Amino acid sequence: MTARGSLVLPLVLGLLLSACGGDAPTPPADERDPVAVETATAATTTAPQAGRYTGTIQGTRRVPLSTKMMGTITRLSVEEGDRVQKGETLVRIRSQNVEAQREQVQARLREARAARDNAETQFERIRALREKDSATEQEFDNAQTAYERAQAQVEALESRLAETEDMLTYATLEAPIDGYVVEKQSEQGALAAPGRPLLTVETLDDLKAVVQVPAEDVNQFAVGDSATVTIGAAANVHKQGVVTQVNPSGNAVSRQFTVQVRLPRTAPDDQEAATALKSGMYAEVRHQTGTHSTLTVPRAALIERGQLTGLYAVRDGHALLRWVRTGSQRGNRVEVLSGLRPGETYVTDATPRIANGQPIQAE
Repeated sequence: MTARGSLVLPLVLGLLLSACGGDAPTPPADERDPVAVETATAATTTAPQAGRYTGTIQGTRRVPLSTKMMGTITRLSVEEGDRVQKGETLVRIRSQNVEAQREQVQARLREARAARDNAETQFERIRALREKDSATEQEFDNAQTAYERAQAQVEALESRLAETEDMLTYATLEAPIDGYVVEKQSEQGALAAPGRPLLTVETLDDLKAVVQVPAEDVNQFAVGDSATVTIGAAANVHKQGVVTQVNPSGNAVSRQFTVQVRLPRTAPDDQEAATALKSGMYAEVRHQTGTHSTLTVPRAALIERGQLTGLYAVRDGHALLRWVRTGSQRGNRVEVLSGLRPGETYVTDATPRIANGQPIQAE
């Protein structure tokens, strides 16, 4: 083995041992003066345990617009992205068949009313004669029956006309909510058919996160719970939302349950928020599912060297560099998963003036 190889091998072995949670090699004793530092004793605390679930941002209301009549679209002047107000006319449809039916019913109704009026006049005349015994009972009954039939015919045609007029109300489609046109599925001049969506309007200033939750976690959710929603595409915007719906029926294949978390409503004048958050964006929902014991240290206690993270443990009055494995960070404290045990003492502020093996004096 060359001299260079004999130097590299111990160095590699030392790093491997250090990364497993042990102390870094202790330097030889020296005559350095002790450095005053602040120390603390590692201890476990109870912290909330949160589950993370991915989903999609959606408007709280998403309404497709369709008609119940067949006809030609004579007006469709909005485009995707246009803001609309509730009650605003968005689509007009012309159906020659329905309009022709209305004209036919109106004509028949005029004739039926004239016949009814004539039958009523005849009935009143026969009734007057009957009172003077100048008309027979049979003549009276026939006149009464004719009048009642004529009246029934008028009522039937009036009902038919009302149905036709009601059908024509579907010739005009209005915005059902305040929102934006998010889908345009047809064009002016195209044929509209019953049940076929023409437009979709969605609220974009009132949003929710829709996530899929595994069966083992769904019972941790309840309507009214708070949850943190992170939207990465919107510069990691964090919103505190409220669980509004937990679907009691899951998907039989994926064993996942749909949970909806409503976000705070965007103020009408908050254009920045309205622009940042959009329906369809990826969302991550964090929701507390329980508690667990954890050991945390101040962020200032940690040092980083390359891909390794460490801190200074205190032993026999010396600061010994120890590599640790860290977890999540809450505020200014970081979870230590391994490398530091409860009851051990460590330096709370790993300033550059501390070296491995440095004599210290706790303040």
